[in-house]
Amino acid sequence: MLLPTTANSSEVFAIGDIQGCFKSLEGLLEQLPADARLVFVGDLVNRGPDSLAALRFIKSLGDRARTTLGNHDLHLLAVAAGAGKAHKKDTIQSVLEAPDAEALIDWLRAQPLLVEDEGVVFVHAGIHPLWSLEKARELAAEAHEALSGPDWRTWLQGMYGNTQWSESLEGPQRMRAVLNAFTRMRFVNKQTGELDFDLKEGVASAPADFVPWFEYPDRKTADVLVCFGHWSMLGLINRPNIVAIDTGCLWGGRLTAVRFPDRRFFEEPCPCWADPLAFSKKKKK
Repeated sequence: MLLPTTANSSEVFAIGDIQGCFKSLEGLLEQLPADARLVFVGDLVNRGPDSLAALRFIKSLGDRARTTLGNHDLHLLAVAAGAGKAHKKDTIQSVLEAPDAEALIDWLRAQPLLVEDEGVVFVHAGIHPLWSLEKARELAAEAHEALSGPDWRTWLQGMYGNTQWSESLEGPQRMRAVLNAFTRMRFVNKQTGELDFDLKEGVASAPADFVPWFEYPDRKTADVLVCFGHWSMLGLINRPNIVAIDTGCLWGGRLTAVRFPDRRFFEEPCPCWADPLAFSKKKKK
């Protein structure tokens, strides 16, 4: 059955990690209504073949689309702010050298870490299991205010590092811990809820002391429907209160969209632009 060309106003389509795979995004959007309301769950750019086109296009969608910031988007902002250096396998230089680079960077840094629509909470990596939804909203707004404000470059100077969340944190450490939770989280210690920053494989490979953040026994948002990306080794997950939609577009998997509230899935097969083994070997050296 073909989709109608006009979307139902109560529907929203979430799209997984694009990472610069613009042609795959074009193919996926051909399967959706022309005026569909969209939420991108972050990592619009980097490592794929056309980060500049992807960023320009999503920005051009205006109010029709919203996006949450992902770790690769934040990396682009940090490099633009002089707070980080581009890596060998990055594909963000075209953005930084574009004639409209300033406008693109200003648009990207104004995007939130958390979006809510149709009873769904959209984030890039997840919600820290020790945070309530109200706390997550508060911290997302705090970071958004800093990144969208005039001192955004200063706030990003301390972005890199494996800082764990604590209510007592202030300044750059607090910002780093908040960004880590929203954009880098995968596994957590099942006793303490602390984030692990090294484990990136699938659930089956995790040591006994670690669980995915959404399986933490006392997760404070267990009754919240969360849609997220970030974790390609996790693949597609559709549970009552969890929908994971990073299906490895960059690695030759699929680019996935999910329609809420009925959770119909749409998939676009993708060419392989990067070898996941090359990245994992680099990390293990």
